[in-house]
Amino acid sequence: MEDKSSFLTFAFVTPITLISDFGADNMYVGLLKGSILKRMPEAQIVDLTHSIRKFDPVHAAFVLRAAMDVFPKGTVHVIGINAVETPDHPHRIVMLNGQYFIGADTGIFQLMGAKQPDAVFDMSGVQTDEDFPTFPERSLFVPAATHLAKGGIPEMLGRPASLVTQAENVRPVIEGNALVGHVRHVDGRGNCITDIDRSLFKEAGRGRQFFIDMRRARSDIRRIATTYTDGTPGEPVAMFNAMGLLEIAICMGGSGSGYGGATDLLGLKYEDPVRIEFAAAQAAPTLEL
Repeated sequence: MEDKSSFLTFAFVTPITLISDFGADNMYVGLLKGSILKRMPEAQIVDLTHSIRKFDPVHAAFVLRAAMDVFPKGTVHVIGINAVETPDHPHRIVMLNGQYFIGADTGIFQLMGAKQPDAVFDMSGVQTDEDFPTFPERSLFVPAATHLAKGGIPEMLGRPASLVTQAENVRPVIEGNALVGHVRHVDGRGNCITDIDRSLFKEAGRGRQFFIDMRRARSDIRRIATTYTDGTPGEPVAMFNAMGLLEIAICMGGSGSGYGGATDLLGLKYEDPVRIEFAAAQAAPTLEL
C-alpha cells in the first residue's frame, strides 16, 4: 500500500526581494529581514543585491529590470536606495509587469522600464507600530510588502497617485555605422555588463562585420563568443549573457584569477561608453544605360 505520508505539499509563497546600497555585511540587511519574518514567518526573502552604488537609482533600475524577467507575478520588491521621503521624492507603491515595487520616487520607477506603470499608489494608509524616519525600509516598506505578499490589495495601503520625479533613461544609440551603449553593471568577477541587447545589436549591424572598440587596437573584440571560455585565455571576449545583454569579460579570467577581469585589464568602469563599429554598408551598384 502506498505511503502517502512520504509526499509533502508545498504552498507557494510570494517572494519578497530586497535591493539596497547597504553593503552585503551591513547589519541593517539582517534587521530588515528580521522585521519581515516577525510579520510573516513564512516569507520567502530573496536578496537581489546590497551592492548598488551609493544613492544611484540608475544602477538599481538596471538590476530591477533584469529581476522583472525572472521573478513570478505578484513578487514584491523592497527598494532601499535613497529611501527617506522628501517632498520631491515621495514614497510610492508601483505596479509594473504584474509585480510590486516599493520605494521612494527618485526616478527609479521610470528608469526600470520602457512603459508606464500599471498603477501607482501613495503609502498614506500603511499601518505600522514603528516610527523610524531614518529607516523607512523597516517602518513603512516592510508592513506594505508583507501585506502584498500575503495577497492584500494595494488600495488598502494608499490612494492612487502619480510619479513625481521625471527621469530619462539613457539608452544605447545608433550613430551612423556605430552602436554606442554603456557599462551598467560590473559583477564580482570584473565582467562588464552593458545595456546593449541582442535585438538592438542585430538591428544596428544587419549582419555586417564589426569590432568593439576597447581603446587599444590589440584588445578590440571582433566576434561574439558563446561562453566565457570561448577564446584565448587572458584575451577579451564579448557575449550575450542570460539576460540577453552584451557582456565583456576576459576568457578564463575574473578578478582574483591569474588573468584578472575586464574592469582590471581593459580599464572599463561603470557608466563607461562601449562603442561597436560596423563596416560601412556597401553602396548598391549603379546601372549603366
